[in-house]
Amino acid sequence: MSVRRTLAGLVLALTFVVGVASGWWTGVAAGNTARARHAATTSTSTTTTTAATTTTATQPVVTVVNPPPVGTRRLPGTGRPPIELGDLASPQQFIIGQLYQLALQHEGYTIYLTRNVGVPAIRTAAVLHGTLDIYPESLGEWNSAIAHLHRRFATVRAAYRAASAYARSHGFVLLPPTPFSSTSCLAVLAQYAQAGHVHSLPQLARVGGVILGVPAEFAYINDGLPALERAYHLRPGYVQSIGIGLQYWWLDSGNVQAAYCNTTDPQLSGPEYVALSDPKHIFGHGNIVPVTTPRVLRREGPVFARTIERVDRLLTLRAMRGLNAEYSLSGHGPTSIAFQFLEGNGILPPSRFAPVSAGGS
Repeated sequence: MSVRRTLAGLVLALTFVVGVASGWWTGVAAGNTARARHAATTSTSTTTTTAATTTTATQPVVTVVNPPPVGTRRLPGTGRPPIELGDLASPQQFIIGQLYQLALQHEGYTIYLTRNVGVPAIRTAAVLHGTLDIYPESLGEWNSAIAHLHRRFATVRAAYRAASAYARSHGFVLLPPTPFSSTSCLAVLAQYAQAGHVHSLPQLARVGGVILGVPAEFAYINDGLPALERAYHLRPGYVQSIGIGLQYWWLDSGNVQAAYCNTTDPQLSGPEYVALSDPKHIFGHGNIVPVTTPRVLRREGPVFARTIERVDRLLTLRAMRGLNAEYSLSGHGPTSIAFQFLEGNGILPPSRFAPVSAGGS
């Protein structure tokens, strides 16, 4: 009887061991199959952000970073190489640089912004060498100081066509120009313009004995007062030397009747002053043309250029005067100015918090 119990016990024990071993092997096989399927799926996925593979003597071991949750939009700039963005040494340029930076960051691009990227020779060399990817350039400055095209262009289109031809032949790309043009100009009080029917430089030239306020160097440089005399036969009765930034004080005081200004001065957005038109474009075309290279455009994808161009299309003369007013008259910084402008024009989503005014109210 005891022998039978012993044999039965051995049979049960052997059955248990075989069952456990079989279950263990099945689990190992299933685990290996699942890992292999997961690795195969991961290797063909287009949403995986990072994968590191280590090869052993038997099979690869794959480490995978989980893809974004289902429904999350992959931004077009995500994973693209960082962009070196530059601007030039003026508040207006600082604002434009911030507009580009915020708009591109919203599309997922990584942006490094450098202020005041130097004189024309330095900034163009930096673009060609790849240490600078894009910066906003004045069309007139490009044609005169970089392309050395010392001639007058009747239209913005003609100026841009000549600038683009030079750019292509030297390894650059110029994106389309902005609507606004920032150039020198002459301005008068609105009441003076209305009383004398003076709204253009030819009309000012017909007024005798004009007292003209200009910086000292403007009276002598070739594209200053001498150019106005040649093109419009403008011969002031008296030329008053004035400092930059004081021209509107001189106009308000009545000590000058016309003064040297800039077309994007914020004061010209109000009704008090009139910027005289320049039908012969003696002061050139100061539209902004972003400078980059074909390599950068290929590397960053089509959304990169489209984002810059979308911002630039918003920059009318009225808009640029308003942005400059926020900086010089209201004391706001370039970042907050650019953020509110892009938010108001639908490029950035509405903020959760209302912006605080300069006075804190």
